[in-house]
Amino acid sequence: MTPVKRSSDVLGAPTAEEDIGIRLTQVYVRFVAMMLLVAGLLRAGLIFGITLDGQSFMTLDMHWRSAVLALVFIDLFASVGLWIGATWGPVMWAVAVLVECTMYTLLADRFGAYPERVSIHLILFGLFLLLSGVDWYRARQLS
Repeated sequence: MTPVKRSSDVLGAPTAEEDIGIRLTQVYVRFVAMMLLVAGLLRAGLIFGITLDGQSFMTLDMHWRSAVLALVFIDLFASVGLWIGATWGPVMWAVAVLVECTMYTLLADRFGAYPERVSIHLILFGLFLLLSGVDWYRARQLS
């Protein structure tokens, strides 16, 4: 019989073994958090007039200004929530997905239709749901 190797934290206390699926989900969520951080910072740059194309926030239509202001906060909050593993992180990310998908589908007459962007949002969030479901199923099987 081989002894079970236990890991410990910095102070020597035993820690639970992490499942490879949970670590994969954490890496994926942090990757998405970085993408949301970049999106939020690009939108903040637009508000402050720091853009590559010289676009000004004040020349945007009112609906675009409202969307940029809302999404800058939603993206940045979702990014932080996903990075730290807070339960509200995925909720904020879902709100960001819902807002952008609504903008580019139901309100396409004002914001334009971007089916690629909507597809990417839905694929990324769907993959998160799949990974989370697998993690939940594995945790349930172990208990």
